[in-house]
Amino acid sequence: MSWMKNHATTFRAAAVVVLGGLALSACATNGYVDEQIAMVNSRIEQVDARAQAAAQRAEAANTAAQSAATEARTAATAANGAATEARSATQRLDQMNGRIDAMEAAPVRTPRG
Repeated sequence: MSWMKNHATTFRAAAVVVLGGLALSACATNGYVDEQIAMVNSRIEQVDARAQAAAQRAEAANTAAQSAATEARTAATAANGAATEARSATQRLDQMNGRIDAMEAAPVRTPRG
C-alpha cells in the first residue's frame, strides 16, 4: 500500500492532465464556430431569397388567374346574351315562315274591274 500512497498524487495529476487534454481537444474555437455560423446564415439567406421570389411569382400567377376568371365570366355572360337573342330571332323567323307559307298557299285573287 505504500506504493499507492506514494504515487497517488502523481496518478491524480496524470489523470487531470489526460482528462484536460481530452476536454480541450473536443472544444471548437470561436473563429471556427463563427465561420460555420456564417456559412449556415449565408445558406439560410439564399433559401429565404428563393422562397420570397417563389412567393412573388405565385402571387403574380394568382392575380393573373383571377383576372382571366373575371374575363371568362364576362365572356360567358356575353355569350349567354347572344344565345338568347339568337333564340328570339329564330322564334320570329319561325312565326314569319308560317305567315309566308300561308300567303303562298292562298289562292291568287284577280282584281275586279
